[in-house]
Amino acid sequence: MFKKIKTSLKWKLISLLITILVSVVAMIGFFSYFDTSRTIRQDAIHSSEQILRQANLNLDRQYMEYERGFLVLGTSDEFIKWLQIDPKDQFELISGYHSLENNFLHYLLLRHPEILSVSMRSDKGGEFHYALSVGLSKDYSLLDEGWLSEVRSWEKVQHRVGPSTNYLEVNKNPKQQFVLTMAGQFGRPLSKGILKMDITLEPAQSILSQMQLGKQGSSLIAKPDGTILVHQSADKIGSVLESDIIAHLTSDSGSFIRKETNQLIVFDTIPYTGWKTVVILSLDDITNSINRVRNVTIVVASLGMIMGIIFVTLVATSVTRRLSSLRSNMKQAQFGNFKSRLHIKGEDEVSDLSHSFNRMLEELDSSIQQLTDTKLMQQRAAFSAMQSQIHSHFLYNALESINSMAHLAGHDRIERASISLSRMLRYTSNFRDTYVRVEDEISHVIHYMNISQIRYGEGVSFHINLPDDCRDALCLKVVLQPIAENAIKHGIETTGEPTRLEVTVHREGDLVCVVFEDNGNAYDPERLEAFRSRLREPMRNQEEYTTLTNVGLLNVHYRILAFYQMNGIGVDIDSDSRLGGVKVTVRVPFKKNIEKER
Repeated sequence: MFKKIKTSLKWKLISLLITILVSVVAMIGFFSYFDTSRTIRQDAIHSSEQILRQANLNLDRQYMEYERGFLVLGTSDEFIKWLQIDPKDQFELISGYHSLENNFLHYLLLRHPEILSVSMRSDKGGEFHYALSVGLSKDYSLLDEGWLSEVRSWEKVQHRVGPSTNYLEVNKNPKQQFVLTMAGQFGRPLSKGILKMDITLEPAQSILSQMQLGKQGSSLIAKPDGTILVHQSADKIGSVLESDIIAHLTSDSGSFIRKETNQLIVFDTIPYTGWKTVVILSLDDITNSINRVRNVTIVVASLGMIMGIIFVTLVATSVTRRLSSLRSNMKQAQFGNFKSRLHIKGEDEVSDLSHSFNRMLEELDSSIQQLTDTKLMQQRAAFSAMQSQIHSHFLYNALESINSMAHLAGHDRIERASISLSRMLRYTSNFRDTYVRVEDEISHVIHYMNISQIRYGEGVSFHINLPDDCRDALCLKVVLQPIAENAIKHGIETTGEPTRLEVTVHREGDLVCVVFEDNGNAYDPERLEAFRSRLREPMRNQEEYTTLTNVGLLNVHYRILAFYQMNGIGVDIDSDSRLGGVKVTVRVPFKKNIEKER
């Protein structure tokens, strides 16, 4: 019993699949613990770098928009005119300010509510301040900003970040906060002034707050000297980073691990301001993620392994049970019992195999009979070929005698006819070559047309155009002459009218096309479509082919299809001949410089 189980396909299959399943799960558990840590750490660094790049892109774009609006305001005609107003003319001074407010300031602060205020002062003493959502101290003046005196020596807009107590809270008390200040000198040589704009850093703090950095992670923006400008925790703004972190900030971007605090530091530079955006990740958060992934993997893999064993057992039992039934019937067929049939249910491969086995038994006798018929047909064909070849020798000798007598008697027409007929017989009776050159096939057509001209005189004329690049192309033997014979048969032999035939050979991509055009009666549309439908029908068997030996076009068409077995080849017929009759096109693959099949 144990030996039978040991050799059973069912238990071999179950054991193999379970072994593979357990091995895969064990390998996943083994490698995931050692590889996941490295992968998650790399992903954390990569993800942090992507977050910083996106944050820097947003911040850089935002600060450039501030500067763009600042420059538009400073270079506007309204501001230049305001700088030229005498401060004693209060009406003009206020009117010019309102013009700036309506055209620029109101729109600028509505578009960027994070702008705290815009202040302007002319060298003539005029000064105004504009703030939308916060208030400035009533005693505030640009003259109190001592550093603004250096603006006159700057050639472009300057910015600085620092604490400011110029803005009031709701209770009118001064509020200290870090602001970004833009300042610049504008105007003309005789009318200059200073423009200043304060911007809160809260949008940058909002961008940092949106970063998902784990439970212990944090992000900040600091100056290159380590002074924190923006932090997720407001109480850390203005403090200074640790010295080891500051030492790394000399680079534009990078990442490093602080072993003493078990932290991963990733930083990048904001192009516009030169500030450093810094992300601080706790390696404990990364380790917790690794452990969580490991535990989930083990639990899921264990459950999957149990379910897999159950599923493998059920499937293997279902498959092997039906295979056993198939095996039993095959043994019966081995000893000559073709009567029994399988009745296996299902729609899978085993069921398809059983149906195929039943069809094989049903068609076995028919296949043997067809094989016998095929062998018999091949023997008849070989015998016929040998007999034709034997008859040909007698005809060659007879034609040579006729040719000699015609030559001696001076009968040129008889001599030409006998020579052409002799060459045609020699060409068709040579069974060694399956493929011949197109030039040889065209020569065979010319011999036939020469004989036709001798028979009908001026009632038959022809012209052949064979380019040099198509002469050595190979094609099947005796596929062109039947087309020419068809033109004579349906031309002068039927109608009694003179027949004109033109044959043109040309390349068409990877094909060689031989086009026959005559001046005979064209097909009517119904008859043409019926004949073309027959050309499109596939050849069903060899016996059907033998019935087509008297139908030239179909015979040639099926021979080409049977030999080449590819699309786009064969015979095509149409009624658009340039000569007014029928146009027949023969297409074969372009092959050249290959050994002819024997």
